[in-house]
Formats: sequence, structure tokens, C-alpha cells
Amino acid sequence: MKRIIASLIAVLMLAFVTPVVFAANMDFTGEISSEVKYSKEFSGVSELELSANLGNNLKAGLNFGKEKQSFPWNPANMSIKNLWLETKGALVPGTPEFVTRIGGMDVEYSDYIASEVNTTGISIDQLSMGPVTLGGYYSLDSASNLDRGAYLKAKLVEGIEAQGTIVKANDELSYAVETSVKPVERAEVSGTFAAVDQGEQAYRVDGNYQLLEGLEVRAGYQDIPAEFAPAHMTTDTDVLENGTGFTVGATANQYGFEVIGDYADYNKTIDYSVARTLTLAGMDFDTKLEGDFNVETTTVNELEASVGYNAPNGLGLAVAYDLINNQPKASAELNLQF
Repeated sequence: MKRIIASLIAVLMLAFVTPVVFAANMDFTGEISSEVKYSKEFSGVSELELSANLGNNLKAGLNFGKEKQSFPWNPANMSIKNLWLETKGALVPGTPEFVTRIGGMDVEYSDYIASEVNTTGISIDQLSMGPVTLGGYYSLDSASNLDRGAYLKAKLVEGIEAQGTIVKANDELSYAVETSVKPVERAEVSGTFAAVDQGEQAYRVDGNYQLLEGLEVRAGYQDIPAEFAPAHMTTDTDVLENGTGFTVGATANQYGFEVIGDYADYNKTIDYSVARTLTLAGMDFDTKLEGDFNVETTTVNELEASVGYNAPNGLGLAVAYDLINNQPKASAELNLQF
């Protein structure tokens, strides 16, 4: 593994110093982001991502980042998180083109079994053959993360899509089948079945319908037991949460307000938010009140009011107040893309 990383660094260095490459008029793109937060104490995180088009469908990239840390910050914690080479083309002339990457990967195939798979290896993606697209990855970091996985996506008819994903993480084999159907205009139904071989199974069905202009209603049912915990299941509970029961919700956009409400039977909780953009002195302020309410215990677990402003210079400012813990919050974020 150390040899692979050293080789990638060497290739990047040669790309930057070789006159032939400079003559190829390299196209650089990147992103720099930094965020400072206050809630009981100051903390922050920074990240730098840089990629270069080396010509002939060849790209190289690296990513510097550091974990969230408290004030005072230590710049020495900034380290290389990702380093990769990527090319697009056919393996044999006349065959379909696809993307090949060697180095650091951040695989995102499925929230259930393949979410944010951070590893080092080789992958192919966007290999299209008619209505079918497929891809896969193989980890070369066998000492700590012996991973491999693949997906196959098919769009056989208009309005119907399906994807199958399989992942082997060390000795754990998991798979998922996800579908999306649009039976009528303004309506969509999606479903997922996922399982760990010789382990727990999970499924979820969701539907949404644009009832009126500015009014969407949705409903669903899921059975995701707590024991269902694949190695690469998403940790974002706003996306996927363990539990068994139905869900209902609605989103309304009227008179400049956006009102969102969702009830989950598996945790007896209503999540809600009311948001509106206010214009004062030519500046747009995004205001929001959000929280949740447990109908079984009749308790409010979260309730927060916030105001955000995006300045013309790219600086994002936000202040908030946690009404449950009586805690003020503030954040400043700057993002530069080039």
C-alpha cells in the first residue's frame, strides 16, 4: 500500500514539473472550504480539494482535510485524505467507454449497504450498455479494509428504474435491490430490500404525490431492525433510521412559507419546520423554526430558531438559538470553487 501511494505522489509530482505536461495546458479545478462553529465552545474544520486535467481523458486529484477540532486549532492536523488518478475511455477500441480510478475512493452506491466507503483501490464506473449501467470497486488496502463491491442500474422503460448492489466487507456479504416507479404524473413510488447474508433483512417503501401546486403529500412503511447494521450503512439518521412502522408527511409552499411535517410511527415522533426568506435592506435572510415532538411522551426534544445570510463575497453566516437547552449557536462558512 505504501508503494501504491508513493507511486501516485510521484506521478502527480511529475505531472506538475514536466514541461510536456505544461505544454498540454492543464485545466485545474478545485474547492476550498472552511467552517467555524460556536455551541458551548468554538470548533472548526477545513478542506482543500484539487484536481487537474492532464489531457487524453486523464485526471489527477488530491484532497487535504482535517477532522473537526476545538479552538485553538492546530494546522499540523491537516493531512492528505485522498489521492487518485482517473481516466475515461474504452479498454478495447470500439467497446463502451467507462471511468477508471486508481487511488482514494469515496464510494456511494446505496444508503443501506454502500454509503461513504472510504478506501484505496481501483474502481470502474459509468460503463453503459444500452439501458444498463454498471460499476464496481476493489480495495487494495487489504491490511485494514478488505472491501469490494459492484452495482448494476437498469432503466428498461420510461418511468421505471432499478438498481442492484452487492458489497463484500471483510467476511460480511450484503446486497440491496432498489426500485423507483412513476405510475402517473406527479407521483413516485420507491422501494428497497436489503440483507446481510445469513443475517438480518430490511425493507422500505415510500411514495409521494404532488396533490396541488405547492402541496406534496407522502407516506411509507419500513422494517429496518436494530440488528440490521451492515459495515457501510449510512450513519445519517435523517436519511435512514432503524425502526418498524409507517411514516406520513407533507410539504406546503404558500405565501413565501415552506412548512414541512413528518410523522414516524416507529419512534412516535413528529419532525416539523417552518421556513421563510425575508428581504431587509436588499439582503435576503433565511429564517427557520424547526423541532420535533414525541406524541407518546408529549415531550419536545428539539426546538431551534435560526437566521442565515449568504453574503455576496461567498461568506455564509448563521445564528441560532436552542430553545430547549437555552444555548445560542453561531457559524461562519466560506466556500471557494475554481
